[in-house]
Amino acid sequence: MWDFKEDLPAPGRAGDIEWAKIATEVLAFHNQEGGVIFFGLRNSDFKFLGARTPLDTKHFNDKIRKYVGDRFWVSFSRECIKPDQRYLGVALIPPRSHSHQRMLKDGPELQGKPIFRAGDLCVRIADETRIFRGTEAIHFAATRGMGASAATYAVDEPGFRILRPDYKQFVERITVCREIEKAVLSPRTFVTSLTGIGGVGKTALACWTTLLMYDRKAFDFIVSVSARDRSLTSAGIAAVTPTLSSLEDLLDQICEVTGFTEHKTLPADDRIAKVQNEILSQFKGLLLVDNLETVDDPKLIEFLEELPIPSRAILTSRKAKIRVANYPIDVGPFTEPEARDFLLETCRATGKEFLTDLSEAEKKVIVAACDRIPLVIEWFVGRAKDPSKALQLAERLASEGKHGEELLEFSFRRVYEEMNERQKATLQVLSLINRPLPIEALAVGADLDVHTAADVVEELNEYSLIERVYDDSYRDLVYALLPITSSFIYKQLARMPGRESHIRQKLTDWYSARDIKDSVQRELVQMVRRGERNPELALLEVADNFLQNRDVDSAEQFYKQALDRNPRSWKCHRELAEFYRHHRHEMAMTLHHYQQAAEFAPKHGPDRALIFREWGMVLKQSGMPGAHREAAEKLQIALNEIPHSVICRHALGDCYVKMSAFERAIETLRPLEDHPTYETRQKTRPLLEECYRGTNRLMELTELRRKMTDDA
Repeated sequence: MWDFKEDLPAPGRAGDIEWAKIATEVLAFHNQEGGVIFFGLRNSDFKFLGARTPLDTKHFNDKIRKYVGDRFWVSFSRECIKPDQRYLGVALIPPRSHSHQRMLKDGPELQGKPIFRAGDLCVRIADETRIFRGTEAIHFAATRGMGASAATYAVDEPGFRILRPDYKQFVERITVCREIEKAVLSPRTFVTSLTGIGGVGKTALACWTTLLMYDRKAFDFIVSVSARDRSLTSAGIAAVTPTLSSLEDLLDQICEVTGFTEHKTLPADDRIAKVQNEILSQFKGLLLVDNLETVDDPKLIEFLEELPIPSRAILTSRKAKIRVANYPIDVGPFTEPEARDFLLETCRATGKEFLTDLSEAEKKVIVAACDRIPLVIEWFVGRAKDPSKALQLAERLASEGKHGEELLEFSFRRVYEEMNERQKATLQVLSLINRPLPIEALAVGADLDVHTAADVVEELNEYSLIERVYDDSYRDLVYALLPITSSFIYKQLARMPGRESHIRQKLTDWYSARDIKDSVQRELVQMVRRGERNPELALLEVADNFLQNRDVDSAEQFYKQALDRNPRSWKCHRELAEFYRHHRHEMAMTLHHYQQAAEFAPKHGPDRALIFREWGMVLKQSGMPGAHREAAEKLQIALNEIPHSVICRHALGDCYVKMSAFERAIETLRPLEDHPTYETRQKTRPLLEECYRGTNRLMELTELRRKMTDDA
């Protein structure tokens, strides 16, 4: 925050280059946190030499004003004046307020090149003054907190109009940023959609990516518009003026930025055609459309879905809107390290440095209580008065799940109002239970069947409201809400008399298995629903018990529940296949489940052999065209696994006989010709007799008949 110089430049034209250099250092200090320049000290060892150029504050500012303007005032004083008039000069440079300042005009030339150019950004980094120019300056301003002016755009020049980011310091989210960058540059998709709840950082990521593309010169032109109509301030939710409310606004912006202003006066349909055919398809453009969910114009969605090659678009919305050539990216909370970095940057930006002195464990507690959501962290820091009260607030948030009313309204109201009743009911169930729930529990609490509940969960994923994790107890995915989401949903639920008690009663009955009459069965089902037993195997056991009691309908119900729990379970498919084979006598369903069981069966071993053997046996009796050929294929696979299986070998040989494939039948059945079991010999020898006759093997046929006579 300080620098040292031996003397001040001469006041005449001879000192212009040195005064221009001082102007860069003054502006660099100003654009950071202010600073001090001492004149009359040697920089190498800080020895006092004394400045000799007579100067006062007015003259000092006059010399740098033509470069830095009069937007701030440098205080210059002469201290420690010696008898020979040598002195210590002290220039106090104030910090910037809301916006950074740039050079107003080109500097004098040095070795044929100007020291700096108009528009350059000077910044003090460590003990060095750095000058950024063009796209490098834009990128630095966007990522180092320099872009906090009230202007709408960070870049507004011919061909490029980019929204000014609303962050003071960008915390790069490595995984998400790389994913967005990949999506924008992917040759397979032309629309990148960032979805998530309000305040999670969609706009910040979109602006960062757009500035990155500008810096890389990846597009011929960039147009950005925002439909944001409100923002969350310390005083509550405030209205803001959107730059996009319809397709016409976007078309106007494209025409203005690209210089085709003559198209703005055309009728709507002609203007769309001109923009698509003469601008978007002829140049590689990038469109940034922020807060798309607030625009009620189907023509805008249609326009974005028909975006011509080679142009691209980045969209932010609380719900996925675009379906064609779309690369959807769910923007969730920060990771824990990202959240801690954001907490520290927010503290520094708001003058709450006392929070930076907290221990790492205490910082973890705070970001966890804020759900690692950027907007919640900002809200938290704004309300923190001192370290002890901050920790108390974090404890209340974690234990009670309560957040500010304006925060909840801002993040969720718009999304909640556009949901259907099934989606709301599912969220209400999750808001009541402080633990992840399996899909069956969600279905019961929301009065839905399991398949409908699964569809609803997929729909809710578009809003990025539900967290999905794999639970080892249930051997399946379970679903939960972030605490902040849960707080908002519960507030809506509390306004519906009797709804909470109805849901709780439904869940209590389900977990208690009151729908199961048999006490033994009920206890087993209770353990399954509570995650205390392997659900797949336990449900199969329940189904088997019902089958033994000849309750076929209940058995079928639990077989299907087991399969719903694990659709890739070969055991479930085989049990269902046998159920339909022996109890329902439905050949089509039997074959279907054996086919599924074979798909998920082990690659080798007796279990695989059992599935293919029984599948082949069913095919033999199916009466389908080519049944024996298909059965032979399955039985051969089984025999490869268990070559000593008499049943499998005999069935395979029988199939070959039915197909008149006598040579293969003889090869398969001959090991059973002299089998020690009389029944096996009696079933095998007639088949071999037919094979020997069919192949004119008279010697083998005569010997076989002798054996058959002896056995008789």
